[in-house]
Amino acid sequence: MWRDRVLRVLLTSVVAVGLMAEAATAATRPEPVALSAAVNIVTVPAVPGAAFVFDGRLVTTDKQGIAHIIVPAGTHGHTLTVKTTHTQRAGGDYSFARWWRTGNHTQDYERTLTGLRVRKNLTIKAAYRASFTVRYGFADPAKRPVPRSRVATVEFRGDNGQTVTATGGGTVRLLGIRPVNSSGTLVAKEIKYTVQRVQVDGSNVVRVNQQPFVPSQRQTVTISLLLLGAHFRTRDFLFGSPVGTTVVLTYPDRSTKRFPLDALGEADVAGLARGNYTVSVEAPGIAFTRPVALSRNQYVDLPVVTYRDLGVVGGMAVLVLGSLMALKRVRVRSRRRAVTATS
Repeated sequence: MWRDRVLRVLLTSVVAVGLMAEAATAATRPEPVALSAAVNIVTVPAVPGAAFVFDGRLVTTDKQGIAHIIVPAGTHGHTLTVKTTHTQRAGGDYSFARWWRTGNHTQDYERTLTGLRVRKNLTIKAAYRASFTVRYGFADPAKRPVPRSRVATVEFRGDNGQTVTATGGGTVRLLGIRPVNSSGTLVAKEIKYTVQRVQVDGSNVVRVNQQPFVPSQRQTVTISLLLLGAHFRTRDFLFGSPVGTTVVLTYPDRSTKRFPLDALGEADVAGLARGNYTVSVEAPGIAFTRPVALSRNQYVDLPVVTYRDLGVVGGMAVLVLGSLMALKRVRVRSRRRAVTATS
């Protein structure tokens, strides 16, 4: 009996000594070293080779437009500055627009972020706007080039609500990529444009909101113009023979052009903007000016009253008048004879 009591006392002593030794070891054990954390700088859209300065250290983005910095976790007071505020790549000009990170957004539009706290891994987005030089030309429905000198203005409208007006010179600078807030984060949005107007001879020669293109994907554009053709034919009013030397055409912008007639009294005029015109013929006689509403390819007959027509009409008028006068004389004589016979 007394042996069991001795064993229990010894066992309790051993356990107590072990616990005391473990507690002493834990009290003298050094605290664990703080873990490291990654600061990820992500350019939106991806801009390889973009330079930033983190706590005085220069870092650049890789082929995916991302830079990584390793710092101790739980630290704070870091600074981040964008060094590449403007760069050119892939046909576009990229300009720094803003930062994006979770939490405080008071410094989003500054060049430098200060007081950064890195508890765990931290991702900071650096957003860029990209603009592109777009070169454009013009073609008619048959794909034939149209001289730029004929175009007064061109109007482009982007799906961001921006409208850009250019001349017929052939180049325009368009915003192609912009950062937008989507589902609580920042993404790069490509802008799509459509051709709104092309002014030729005072008329719009494109359909609104047609011919879309994305500048970040395509920097050369051919704009199809709704140019029409008209076939003019002149005829003598009475005899139907060709007459005249020139067709005079007044355009929707009030400008005037002359087109020579061939031996058949005909002229083909191509590349006309849809709209309202007036046309007349330079010919001896009376040429009527008539309106032409051009909305499709048209044939236009232009009758001319020539001097020969006037002579014929005048001769016929004299003949009719002489006949009427002679008939009147016959009737007067007949009445006189009737009165004399009665007397």
